[in-house]
Order: sequence, then structure tokens, then C-alpha cells
Amino acid sequence: MSRVFPFFSPEVQQDPYPLYAQARAEEPIFFCEDLGMWVATRHADVTAILRDTDRFSSRLTTVSVKEPPPEVVAVMRRGFPRTGSIIHLDPPEHTSVRRRMNAAFTPHRIASLEGAISSLANQLVDSFEATGRTELIASFCGPLPVAVIGDILGVSRADSGKFGQWADDSARLLMSGQLPTDEWVRVAESVVTMQHYLAELISARRSTPADDLLTTLIQTATAPSGQLDMTKAVSYATAFVFAGHKTTTDLLGNALRLLLLHPEQLAALVREPSLAAAAVEETLRRDCPVPGTARVANVDVKIGDVTIPKDARILVLLGSANHDESVFEAPSKFELGRAGSGEHLGFGRGVHFCLGAPLARLQGRVALSVLTQRLPGLRLADERPVKFRQVTMFRGPVSLEVAWDVKR
Repeated sequence: MSRVFPFFSPEVQQDPYPLYAQARAEEPIFFCEDLGMWVATRHADVTAILRDTDRFSSRLTTVSVKEPPPEVVAVMRRGFPRTGSIIHLDPPEHTSVRRRMNAAFTPHRIASLEGAISSLANQLVDSFEATGRTELIASFCGPLPVAVIGDILGVSRADSGKFGQWADDSARLLMSGQLPTDEWVRVAESVVTMQHYLAELISARRSTPADDLLTTLIQTATAPSGQLDMTKAVSYATAFVFAGHKTTTDLLGNALRLLLLHPEQLAALVREPSLAAAAVEETLRRDCPVPGTARVANVDVKIGDVTIPKDARILVLLGSANHDESVFEAPSKFELGRAGSGEHLGFGRGVHFCLGAPLARLQGRVALSVLTQRLPGLRLADERPVKFRQVTMFRGPVSLEVAWDVKR
């Protein structure tokens, strides 16, 4: 498989699922030369690796696929080290940090956000409803989670608008692996700018605590002695800006694309808005926004007939696991209310199960309900295939041109 797994080719980035199926059938765990990592493709193996925090560490989950050139290293040195985020921690440190962060994501607090999210979604639709056509990623799928994560962090709407580009640049910095040097330098400068912005925000909020996520992150990064670890605080905040925007934008884009390509499923949702939650779950299975995440072997680990060497990285393909024929019948089919959909790994599994999953589900449910109820006859505006961003561990449409019937 290492010779026939061109991960960065446009064809594979556009539709990786046939190659995933080939890997599951022929060589479910293999070394990929393009990535410099081992790759796991089957549901059982992916689940076992994610649950096994003793033998598989998260410490290098988001390290760049390739070593950055000196020009990029020089830029990044002006910022904060990109380590210490909760997604890079292993137990027992992860357990302690996660427990403190859970306070910001209680069911009551998430439920209390539904009215504000619905209001935001409707305001966005108000801005383009009368036009009969829009590009949804720029006009809706991106701005909604940006505003939501900004509100949760306690950032003004004017400032939270910057998070979208910063989050996109963070993804490109970490995951593309094939950026030209000048573009790599640009995205590095963008990420450093975001880090310093967040550091200033953290310093100001430390003086005036509030009932928001940013205050919780500051408290989590503060030692019992009262000493704030600014690197940790910036890393925690960066992770939430990144995940809170990027993954939810791609979730919404993927869900809308799938619905528009399956008119019978879209019609069912229009008739029965309560199916929005099922549409979110089936999207997380059929075309999850985070198709892979990385681990590092702490020891030599044998999985089946393959031994993963100590200190080797392994990419666990959630997107492939979610199409495993031994778990999901007719996995390529997009079907609302699919039996056994709860087995999907769209939010991971184990101790690193996505902390923001309830918030992402809420935004997805509200967004799909608002769009499908307010835009009658919603459809793709042309027949050109929807293109996807070419990054390793994130999957979402570059753009989504849609049209609908305007009431006269």
C-alpha cells in the first residue's frame, strides 16, 4: 500500500474512500511513505489504538507532516511553542486538565446556547435570503462557528471575525505538508499573530475574570502558587479557536453537500426538521470533518501481523473506520436514521473524545434546521463537483455554491 497510497494527490483528496476500502481489504495497517507514518484503516484497530493510552501517546498529534524550512522556523520562534494543548496530553496530566475544562462544557451550559446560536444562524440567513444564491462556506458555514466560539471565549464579535482565517492558516501550517515556502511563511506569520492576540486577551482577562471559557482556560493554566503558564494558556486557547471553528465549518459544509447530493434525504429533513440531529450523525460517519488523527508508539506494538516500532507515528484513519463494512452496512450510502450510527468515530474515541462534541452537534442541528426551513428548493447552483481542501487531517468543501426559490 505504501507505493499506491498517494495521500496528497488531488484524486485521493477529492474522494479517498475507494483507496481506504482497498487498504482495509489488502493491508489494513501499512507504512505510508508520503506521510512518513504508519496508517491504520479498520474500525477495530483504530478504536483499540485510540483507547490504548499506555502504548500510544498523543504527544505529537498535530506535528507537521514535514519538517518546516528555516524561514518558517524563524517566524515560529517569534510566537509560543505549539505544545501543551490538551490534545497533546496523556494521562494522568490529560485527566486533570480535561476535568477542569469540562466545567465550560456542561450539558446545561451547552443547552443554554441554543437560542443564541439559532439567532446567529437566522441573522446570517437574513443577509442573503433575498438574493436566491450564495456561497455557503463564506456566508454561513464559516461565520456561524466563528461567532459562537468567539462568544464562548468572551471575545467581541468584531475581533472574533479574525478567527476564521487564523484557524484555516493553523490547519495549513500543520497538515498540508506540501506548501511552497513563501506560503508556509505567510501562514506561520498568521499563526504567530493569533498567538500574540490571544496572549494579550489572556492578560486582560486575568485581571478581570468572567464567566466564560477563556477564564476557565486561564485557571487551568495557572499553578496552585498562582503562576500563570502563558504558553499553556495560549496553547489551550489556540486549540479551541482552531477546533471550534475549523471542524464545525467542515461539518456543516460536509452535511450540506451530502444533503444536496441526496435530494430524497434533504426532502425528508425539510418535511421533518427533527431529523437534523440524524443528519449530523450520518455526516460524521459518512464524511467526517476530521478523517484522521495521529499517535506515537511508546513501545513496540504488534497489531495483527504488523509491528509498529517504538517512537513511530501512526495515523488512525477515522474516515476509513467509519466506512468499515464489518460495522456499517452499505457504508458509502448516506442515510438519515441509519441503524448503528452511534458506532461512528467522527469525534474520536477514548479519553480524547472531542470535548466540544455537544457544541458541534448543537450547531449542526440548529444550522441545518434553519437553512432547510428558510431556503425553499435549496439546491447546488451548478453541476461542477464540489472541491475539497487538500490537507491531511481535515476534510471540508472549499466552497458550496447554492441556489433556492425566492418568495416574491
